[in-house]
Amino acid sequence: MADPAAHGGRRSGAIAAPVLLTGAVTTVFGLMFGFSTAVIAGVLDDVAAVYGLDTGATEAVVTSLVISCFFGAILASPLSARLGRKPALAIAGVLALAGYAAILAGPTLAVLVAGRIAIGLAVGLSSMVAPMYAAEATPARFRGAVVSLYQLAVTVGILAAYATPLFLSAALVWNQLVGLGVIIGVMGIVVAFAVPESPLWLSRHGRTAEAEAAARFLGVADVARHAAPEEGGAVRLAAVMAGSIPMVLTLAGGMFILQNLSGIDGILYYAPKIFEGLGFEAGTAALTATFVLGAVNVAATVGAILAVDRCGRRPLLLGGSAVMVAGLSAVVFALLTGNALAGFLGLALYIAAFAVSLGPLPYVMMSELFPSRIREPGIAAASATSWLFNAAVAFFFLSAVETFGSVAVFGFFAAVCVLSFLVGLFAVPETRGVPLEDIEARVLAGTPLRHLGE
Repeated sequence: MADPAAHGGRRSGAIAAPVLLTGAVTTVFGLMFGFSTAVIAGVLDDVAAVYGLDTGATEAVVTSLVISCFFGAILASPLSARLGRKPALAIAGVLALAGYAAILAGPTLAVLVAGRIAIGLAVGLSSMVAPMYAAEATPARFRGAVVSLYQLAVTVGILAAYATPLFLSAALVWNQLVGLGVIIGVMGIVVAFAVPESPLWLSRHGRTAEAEAAARFLGVADVARHAAPEEGGAVRLAAVMAGSIPMVLTLAGGMFILQNLSGIDGILYYAPKIFEGLGFEAGTAALTATFVLGAVNVAATVGAILAVDRCGRRPLLLGGSAVMVAGLSAVVFALLTGNALAGFLGLALYIAAFAVSLGPLPYVMMSELFPSRIREPGIAAASATSWLFNAAVAFFFLSAVETFGSVAVFGFFAAVCVLSFLVGLFAVPETRGVPLEDIEARVLAGTPLRHLGE
């Protein structure tokens, strides 16, 4: 990589290249997230048939990746704080590559589960570090869009995961379809070595000259200038309890809980089975409907990226949550009446609304609201919370449908979306275009959540 110091004199007209570079981080690791979590959906019936898995064992195979994402998110804080953002991302790339290579080479149930555990550690680790790096290394006017690019890449990764069994199942067996993820693992390693280290991290570790050079290259000089030096040791309780930090922690974790309990994980992991329950034929028909749903997800997320720094965070959350309620209500209607088309349209509406609201916004907000003194542990705690509830949905979705019925399950998801609307109305601040140092000052001063962006 070229020396960042050599680019210190770039004018605003040349800032596009560094922004694209930081965008590459969110893109690659978002692809890893999306593909890794969704690829099992299209091959789940094959895996269950080959190994004779019942409902509980099938849920366990799905959950093996997700629960390891939880532990990866926990490891993200000490790794990114001690080693830096770049090394942490490189470790994620290596873990993903190793996991996918193992699945590609050894088509057994034990290898599948072991490989998914390694991949889950990579996804959990990068799900915290990549958005955090993007927020620290991107100018304020592009920050929302670049961090939201992570969610777009997640949706593209999901679409690719749905496409592989639909278009390649005639040529490849299940472990080869899953093993295509080795490509993303390689990309993760490459992009981790291509970007400069976070100026904020360098500054906090006393590497002032490197921090200033990286900041000039990236166009985020204010971040390095306002960063406090690293004091070392564990984060003190007094730091966690200062100002509005407890409420920020609560909001960040709560947003991810709402994101997962809104139903997205059950839909992503078990979409073909859901479409079969709505009346679609098993096999190509269900996989095609699932693929179309993934395409809607991608298209809507493009709209979210264009809107997040124009419309703001709160309007997107409020509008998106309301539409999600409408979409899930249509699914409930379809389940009660046997109207497969209404169910498909309801799911498409829900996915589109999720993609502009509860999909990207928790990542954007956690990357903006945590002060530098607790940034790593704060974002790690929010990410770990997300993966914990993600795992709960993955593990209990099929069992809940069998026990309570699809109508009750999707009705619960709709109620969660109502709660999301209320949280957006009364607690979520508008941070569009606000420099990170200004947000941090307000958090430490104890400004109420709703007014952190004012």
